[in-house]
Amino acid sequence: MKPGDELNHLQVLDSEGGKFKLGFFSIPQTDKNCLGIWYAGDSQDKKLWIANPNTPILNNSGLITIDSTGILKITSGGKAVVNIAPPVLTGSLMARLQDSGNFVLQDETRNSTLWQIFDHPTDCLLPGMKLDHNLTTKQNWTFTYWLSSYIPVSGVFTLSLESVQDAFQLVIRQRGEVYWTSGAWSNQGFPFLSALNDSSNRYQYNLSLVSEKDSVFFQFDAPEGSFPSFELSLNVAIHGGGEDGCVYTLYNEFCYGYESDGCVSTQLPECRKDGDKLEQKSGDFIDTSNTNDYDNASISIGDCMQNCWEHCSCVGFTTTGNGTG
Repeated sequence: MKPGDELNHLQVLDSEGGKFKLGFFSIPQTDKNCLGIWYAGDSQDKKLWIANPNTPILNNSGLITIDSTGILKITSGGKAVVNIAPPVLTGSLMARLQDSGNFVLQDETRNSTLWQIFDHPTDCLLPGMKLDHNLTTKQNWTFTYWLSSYIPVSGVFTLSLESVQDAFQLVIRQRGEVYWTSGAWSNQGFPFLSALNDSSNRYQYNLSLVSEKDSVFFQFDAPEGSFPSFELSLNVAIHGGGEDGCVYTLYNEFCYGYESDGCVSTQLPECRKDGDKLEQKSGDFIDTSNTNDYDNASISIGDCMQNCWEHCSCVGFTTTGNGTG
């Protein structure tokens, strides 16, 4: 895309080798749209990066364009909704979707990258994308999964690379509080992501921790012919993509507070004991006289689990049709 070009909801930008696609997609059960990137050929159409998760566009009115001042933005009805990137003043500006999944703004004359989404992960990592920790400012780059399967708004869990007791670990936080840690990095990787070190795993990822002058960053690479990603799921497990769109779990779903798998230790409620876990079942509540409703659009399934676990009278929980409350 060059300055003045536009892409609407009916059009898709393909990467140079056809591996990735960029375009608008509809949010299920709503009349809203977001701009995202996904693997071409992935039957799940899993979105790997989203430009406007917290400001979706009504109906199909969205356009992505580069205006005359060099701003890459989303517009609706002629008005700017989201500035995806800051102004870039150059006479040879080009936006390009690369076969790595990186969407970049480049100065074509100097063949230099001026801005890229690989510096701004949203809900997952792709091979080559960095999860950075700045050694000077102590700033951590984070990513978060959707609030629910239908709502791409930033959720309550975040994942970042942090320095913990002079060692670098991946850290999951729930609303800012430490929820899970990967264990300190070593030559064998992260202790509580041991599934990645299993040579029999056909989706084996190669993790790396790289030190530079002012930063340390985590990244990974994966076998060719798959749809690799590194993301949080709604139940706070770390997932990766498979060649057939499948995922595999890299640690147990939910943290109960008694395992030695990276979950931060908490005091068990008086009615819970080591080994207790919630079991996923299908069905309906016939008698709803003993139920409590929290009809809050910012509450996720992870919040529901924690609420239920901490209250002894709770025997089960579910969410509303859109996955919140």
